[in-house]
Amino acid sequence: MYLVVGTHPDISIAVQQLCKFLDSYGKVHWDAAKQVVHYLKGTHDFRLILGGDHTAQLIAYTDSDLGSCIDTHRSVSRYCSSLGSGLVTWSACQQKTVAPSTCEAKYIAASEAGKEIAWLHMLLHEIELLQFSASLLMCDNNGAIVLTEDPSFHAHVKHIDIARHSIRECVSLHQLKLHYVRSKENLADIFTKALPKKDFHRLHACLGLR
Repeated sequence: MYLVVGTHPDISIAVQQLCKFLDSYGKVHWDAAKQVVHYLKGTHDFRLILGGDHTAQLIAYTDSDLGSCIDTHRSVSRYCSSLGSGLVTWSACQQKTVAPSTCEAKYIAASEAGKEIAWLHMLLHEIELLQFSASLLMCDNNGAIVLTEDPSFHAHVKHIDIARHSIRECVSLHQLKLHYVRSKENLADIFTKALPKKDFHRLHACLGLR
């Protein structure tokens, strides 16, 4: 968990799944944990690289699964944000309510990412690294994007906690702008599920880990 929070976002999904079985693990979980340690041994010299020739423009990615927890049927929100060449923040947390659709699950995830972007905007302002344009929030669900831009509450989303609609305020204040990205190109996909080796290495290179 310490490595996930500090320097190794690439093992987020593995650690998040293993943490569910801290007090009830079996051999399959123990073997999976050893695989994570084996992976860390092979990548012990990897580190997050920041700076370089890239513009210090804040860009975030958001994604969510749908009801991945077999006990509570709750989805997991995941997002990450980069400033130039590498990630500066990332998170994976279980949603507080059950989302009945993929659109709603991703809308809630986008809302959490929006709060992070608003906080980062304030932080960057304090250190005089101003963002002169709306930060891009990349999302792979058009329905969720439409919900953030519509000022009226749709009948089928009235049940969503009003706190989740804070992302609409961020959009109206031009702090962020949601943009569609294909799932295959969504960087947050690496935090959402176990990927094939080829896809994992492709997205791994985009994290700023080398």
